[in-house]
Amino acid sequence: MAITDFCEACKRNEINVVEASDDPSQPYKLCNQCHERLVKYSLRPIEWYNLAVVHSPNKFSLHDDFYEENGEAFQPEEDIVVTKKDKAPTLREVRDNLESLLDFSITRWFLEDDVINALKKHNNQKTLSSVKSRFYVTGNYEVKSRMLEIVADVLGASASGWVRELWENYDEDLLYPISWATASSLPSEEGLSNIFEQLKLVGEKELPIAAFTCLHRFRSSNVLDWIESTSTSFNDNWGRLASICFPTWERMKTWLNKGRPLSLIALDTMANCVKGYGDMYVEQFSPKILCTDNYEVEPIINDYYQKDGVPRVKMKVARIMENKQEIFDKG
Repeated sequence: MAITDFCEACKRNEINVVEASDDPSQPYKLCNQCHERLVKYSLRPIEWYNLAVVHSPNKFSLHDDFYEENGEAFQPEEDIVVTKKDKAPTLREVRDNLESLLDFSITRWFLEDDVINALKKHNNQKTLSSVKSRFYVTGNYEVKSRMLEIVADVLGASASGWVRELWENYDEDLLYPISWATASSLPSEEGLSNIFEQLKLVGEKELPIAAFTCLHRFRSSNVLDWIESTSTSFNDNWGRLASICFPTWERMKTWLNKGRPLSLIALDTMANCVKGYGDMYVEQFSPKILCTDNYEVEPIINDYYQKDGVPRVKMKVARIMENKQEIFDKG
């Protein structure tokens, strides 16, 4: 975390080169040797790691086309000699030290369960203090985003005060990660109100994917109400989002009766409850259509098909009929 005049990669030599990165406001600051290895995709693991802590592994020169998650180069343009001291830290080595663990979390492509569980073993208030400090000291979007992911997956309600501050000083570039943090830290109605207000500013074409990204963690029937009042055209993401928000059969009937786009969204919502449908993210929630009168399903869906028999509807109806037991739940 300390800002020094030493090379960001090796942390030993003085800075000789300032190399532009994807972010013009955050260039790489390197010694001559590390600069040469950077441009030749030949960084040692610890050098890659140190740069990833500052710049995130999503920068072009650091990303997974060139390096594994342990910092080993895939396609170096020069030979690399890696000694024990040149290896990147492992989770086992850093998990007991909060600052080192937070560094490690930034270098991961995704914030996965092993890191989340390690962070949960630390004091929430100390973690929050460090997360806030890192958030404000960096201008790097990916690092800021990772800090908000930690709020979402580790800190939850203990960070509610800070999340409210972030909404008061809202940065539109951070809508997605602020939304994730909001879902875990604020009461549902309060959080959704903030997000719905910002989604009003999103264009019609981008809205469905923005809505899914912002709202999927809430899993709230209020989201279904919002979809019903907001969607103006069909998009796959409406059904993805609806399926994980505890949809009822009564609502599916209502949407079918309203016609397009809600009728198509209803069919997609039901189809998304089938394992192997193609959406691994949705599948992990094992979505169901709740409170179903099983005797109604087939006649009502077939009746809709008679009115709207296009190939897409035919395919979805067939999938739903073949998987009724998996999709519909009386509870």
